[in-house]
Parts: sequence; C-alpha cells; structure tokens
Amino acid sequence: MSNYIFEEQSEAREFRRLQLLEAANDPTTIAMLEETEIQSGWECLELGAGAGSILRWLGQRVGPAGLAIGVDKNTSFLKDFTDTPFQIYQDTFLEVDLPFSFDFIHGRYILIHNQSNMAILRRMFSLLKPGGWALFEEPDFTSATLMDRNAENSQARVNRAMCQMFVNAGLDPAYALGLPQKLEQSGFHVERSQSIMHLCPGKSPMANVIGESALVLEQQYCQTGLCSPEDVQQYVRLSQDVGYWTVYHSTTSVIVRKTPF
Repeated sequence: MSNYIFEEQSEAREFRRLQLLEAANDPTTIAMLEETEIQSGWECLELGAGAGSILRWLGQRVGPAGLAIGVDKNTSFLKDFTDTPFQIYQDTFLEVDLPFSFDFIHGRYILIHNQSNMAILRRMFSLLKPGGWALFEEPDFTSATLMDRNAENSQARVNRAMCQMFVNAGLDPAYALGLPQKLEQSGFHVERSQSIMHLCPGKSPMANVIGESALVLEQQYCQTGLCSPEDVQQYVRLSQDVGYWTVYHSTTSVIVRKTPF
C-alpha cells in the first residue's frame, strides 16, 4: 500500500518539487552509482523515476546496447524518454508487469512512502540477476529533531508535525535507520552503507526542497495539531535565510548485491 503524501499536488507544483529534489540529492546518488561500476549493455531499473534525472544518467551509462527502465505511478514528466535504451512503465511497482531481470536497480525516497515496503524489497530481489547490484536511498526525518531538544519554536513544532504526519499514515519517519537490516532480511548482501546528515544553510539545495515540501504539505502538517500555519510560514522563511543553519533530515544510502550463487 502506498501513502504517497504528494499525490494530490498539481503537476506543475510536483514537477518543481521533483526538480529541487534532484538538485539536492543527485550529486550523492551519482557518487554512489559510480561505485557499482555500471557498464555498457547493462539492464537497469529505476523505481520511482520522478522527473527522470537518474534514469537519464543510467541510460547514458548503459548506452544503446543496454536498457534503462523507469517505473512510476505518474509518468507525466517522463514523456521525452522514448528512444533507446529507455522504456517507461506507468503503474505501482507491485502490480507492474516487467518481463525482464536486471543487472542494477535503484530506488530513492520510495520505501518510506509504502506500507508494503518489505514486499517491494522482496520483488526487487527477485528481479535482480545473480551477481547484480542495487542502490537504495531513504530519509530519516527524526534527525531534524536533534537540534530541537526541548525547544518550543516554529522550527521544532514543524519538525515534530512532519514526523507525526508519517506516523498518522502508518509509516515510519525514521525508515532509513532500519534500511540495511531490511535489505539483509530480503536476501540482499550489504556491500556498503552511509548516512549523510543534511546540516544546511537557507537557500541551499536541500533547504529549497524541504521548504517547498513544507509549503505543499502545510495542511497535512497542521492537521497533526502540532504546528500552525504561522509556524509553517516561519519554517519556510528560515529555509530561505542564508544565515540560518539547521538539520533538515538525514539520508541513508545502501549499496547491495545479490550473491551470484
């Protein structure tokens, strides 16, 4: 089951958010992708292709002899991916028919939005070729509360509301902390794991995407009863203040393999 919190947003607003997300996360993602030594001719799967930046990178790496498949419930932003080696599937991952097995699979900020995350992991394991690689990246939003301590201000209230929004949807705001163990339980062999805490000033790429998300999700945050619209507006203002530093969340990235035997 998916509880995707951005599902009801306008296409223009969601496209902007996805582009900001790419700007904030792609450098780290690409650095991790380079470690897997993806080669020409590989068959790759991008789960939750979004606005397509990582899918495009994969396609350029595998070349015309390879395959770069993107799966997403909303493929509105992937209309230009019509040439070899790209193929686009619009569906939920547990329902999509993929007549392939893959040398490499990537998913970023996908599992945290799905109550069926273990079923998704097991299916990805089954689709990965023996010896194949995968990279999974997930956030821990409870990291944002580390600087709050017992603070009673707009930033602290919004951070608590953000986490409670996930809990109310039956999801784990600290999903990333259990990611390596969940991957091992699904059959993957963990090669490397890293966590990056996003301690950033205002107007940085991460501050921009989190500020935009707060604008989009203001109603959901306030419905938790833990913050007010004024708190959210102050949170957004601080996200654009170059002199204001804070922890927005952390991201755990895990490189795994499927053993070849």
